[in-house]
Amino acid sequence: MNSKLLLIIIFSLSWVVGCEKQEREQTTSVEKPTTITASSPPSSRYMGGPAELVTAPNGAIVNKEVLEQLPKTAWTKGPEIENPVDGVYVLGGYLISACIVVEAEEGLIVFDTGDTKEDGEKLLKAIRTFTDKPIKAIVYGHTHYAFGAGVMAEGNKDVMVIGHPDLNAIVQRNLSSGGAPAYFAEVSPYVTARALQQFNFYLPDEGPDAWFSPTNLNLGEVAFLPVNRPVKDGEEFEILGIKMQFFTKYGTDDKGHTTVWLPDRKIMIENALWGTPPNMYSIRGDLFRDAREWSELVKLVRDLEPEALIGYAHRPLVGKEKIRATLNAYLDGIAFTLDQTLRHILGGYGPDDLRHMIKMPEYLEEDPHNFQSYGELSFQTPAIYYHTVGWYNGDAATIFRPSPREEAERIVQLIGGRDKVLQEAQAAYDKKEYAWSAQLVNYLYKLDQQDKEVRLFKAKVLRQLAYLSTGANARSHLLAQVLALEGKITVPRIIPPMPQAIAAAPEVTVDFFRVRLDPEKSGKTNKVILFDFGGKDKTVGLHIRRAVAEFLDEPDKHYQPADVILSLSGEAWVKLALSQASVQQLVDAKEITMTKGTIEEADKLINLFDKYRPEKAMLVAPHLHD
Repeated sequence: MNSKLLLIIIFSLSWVVGCEKQEREQTTSVEKPTTITASSPPSSRYMGGPAELVTAPNGAIVNKEVLEQLPKTAWTKGPEIENPVDGVYVLGGYLISACIVVEAEEGLIVFDTGDTKEDGEKLLKAIRTFTDKPIKAIVYGHTHYAFGAGVMAEGNKDVMVIGHPDLNAIVQRNLSSGGAPAYFAEVSPYVTARALQQFNFYLPDEGPDAWFSPTNLNLGEVAFLPVNRPVKDGEEFEILGIKMQFFTKYGTDDKGHTTVWLPDRKIMIENALWGTPPNMYSIRGDLFRDAREWSELVKLVRDLEPEALIGYAHRPLVGKEKIRATLNAYLDGIAFTLDQTLRHILGGYGPDDLRHMIKMPEYLEEDPHNFQSYGELSFQTPAIYYHTVGWYNGDAATIFRPSPREEAERIVQLIGGRDKVLQEAQAAYDKKEYAWSAQLVNYLYKLDQQDKEVRLFKAKVLRQLAYLSTGANARSHLLAQVLALEGKITVPRIIPPMPQAIAAAPEVTVDFFRVRLDPEKSGKTNKVILFDFGGKDKTVGLHIRRAVAEFLDEPDKHYQPADVILSLSGEAWVKLALSQASVQQLVDAKEITMTKGTIEEADKLINLFDKYRPEKAMLVAPHLHD
């Protein structure tokens, strides 16, 4: 063993032994909270703390702070075209992210192009209201809004498409998974469904439950143009006579980020600053965002001392001193969130403690970019905890827990039964202790999701939590589920990939298919099934070994030969993957050819996997499984 490492271990052990002689509660400077009693002040606006509700112009009932603060950093009155400095236009309010246009003598450079082909059409129409110059170059600021470019190019095959060197691969991976990015792409259908809740897809445009901000998300056909001019970090060159420098080392909410510096004009085009604190954790379940990396990008932008800050996620800022002050406040907000979370972890606090204990200082909240209008701070701190040390909160009593249903049964019994729980939930509701009211009624909901009175009461309390929330993420999730509980809409629990995405990369979804294996059905199965999509190089398979299905990327190298081989197109695989047809039906329709094995054997193997049933994939609760 390395001698230095040995010394560190010995020192650490002696320090721990010494600490055991002291009061364990004195090992950090983080103070323990006082005992909470019925007379304690409310912990938040969700537990009866002060808050004022007002009506937005579209009829939405919102927290007054949202109506006052959000317009300072975001486009809340619909589409706007801003012209902060000569030759630069910002199209805000059209989409969740802004589109930026830089005008040169010979043409236009467009930064980010929307989430769909329809978005591209909408943005192009807006651009044509102030210029008829051709779009000669497109720059992808990040991977999320690269899908209207095919429209923006207006048929010009020579348009330069600039972006991060990994952007094409990231986009292809996301398109192959058929939905929103997920750490494990196999669960993309689940994350996609949650994304639609997050982005107001189910909310009306007007009325008390209407969405307010950001704009709502639409699904549709994409018009992606691959990057044909990848850029390296720090690389410089001219586009249409405009000198630009590109930075790709740091990102924020995705890994295919490109920040652009126009040194001659001191203009920065970026996604470092948002009109809200960083969403280091998105409650739809997106990839974790590292606060340290986000901070480094903010520092890079600040230290270049821009005189115009043109962002995808905030209204443009002009003036060096104003920009520096804003970026410092934003940077300090990130540092405070991360450092205080780590401090409290060292103090022995778990994720549920952090959710309530860490509050942004007033002086940092004074900058409108730190107003929690998207995610809220209480979402970020538990996510950092889980990413840092996992789910265990350090309290051994929580290692083994009853199942959610068992807990609900016992809590309801302790309180005095269903009617007593509803009575207590109503009492909490009357005191505006909505978070507690929601927790109480949720015990009943876990026991009987079809209890109409319970569903309507849960909807009632979630609606109040939505109105109080400053974060658009929380509001949209809450209200989508309110409307579903009231039977006004149907919210899917999962959204499978679009058929064309499955057909375009069938081998990817064969791999994903493995996680649908039902171990109770598969029993002692030991079979290999192959899917031939057009030759040796396009043949993949699954080795079903009892409770596991191993994906075979190169089945000819696998130690066990195939028992069943199906020759089929990507379109035929779509029908199998989405449970639209059986092997027998597809053979009868001449869409599948049996190369080896029997039809009966093939159907038997496919039936070991969960079927996709749209009527069974509807959201009835945030937690469907006990």
